[in-house]
Amino acid sequence: MSDDATNTSPPKRASEADDSRRGFLKVGVGVLGAGLAGVVVAPAVRALLWPLADGVKVTSGGEDFVVVGNRDQFGETPIKVDIYADRVDAWNRTKNVKIGSAWVVVIDEKLHAFSSVCPHLGCAVDYDGELGKFKCPCHDSAFGLDGAREEGPSPRGLDQLEFDEPKEGKLLAIRYERFKQGVEAKVKV
Repeated sequence: MSDDATNTSPPKRASEADDSRRGFLKVGVGVLGAGLAGVVVAPAVRALLWPLADGVKVTSGGEDFVVVGNRDQFGETPIKVDIYADRVDAWNRTKNVKIGSAWVVVIDEKLHAFSSVCPHLGCAVDYDGELGKFKCPCHDSAFGLDGAREEGPSPRGLDQLEFDEPKEGKLLAIRYERFKQGVEAKVKV
């Protein structure tokens, strides 16, 4: 029999200096790995979350004037026109998307364009030909042909949209914008 088989002593334990070195190396490798992961992950997270930062405008579409029809087609009865433009957000670009609607009417030979969005809570405003006024079906706000609030909870009249004043027989172009809802002042969003 060999000496090794009769030796009943426990295996030799590494010295405390070896344990200290191993612990230091484990921590060092962990810190180095975390640093390398941060170098890769941080820019990816920043790029992904960039559109959510305050003050960053991530959606566009409608800043320009959009042609909605021939000037001669509009009269004293309001006509609803859909407004299409390219929409660009933080991740993609979509061509020719409906960005909103507007009501166009002629009052005292003057052209007016109003947003079809109710200033109260954003419902779509319709024209009631029998009553001769704009009505919001959600909360019964009513607006005159001039866009002025006549009844209901809406805090203000219909939002007038800017348009390029056309000459007779020319095309009408409207700049579609959205405004804050539920407030008295007309504030762009």
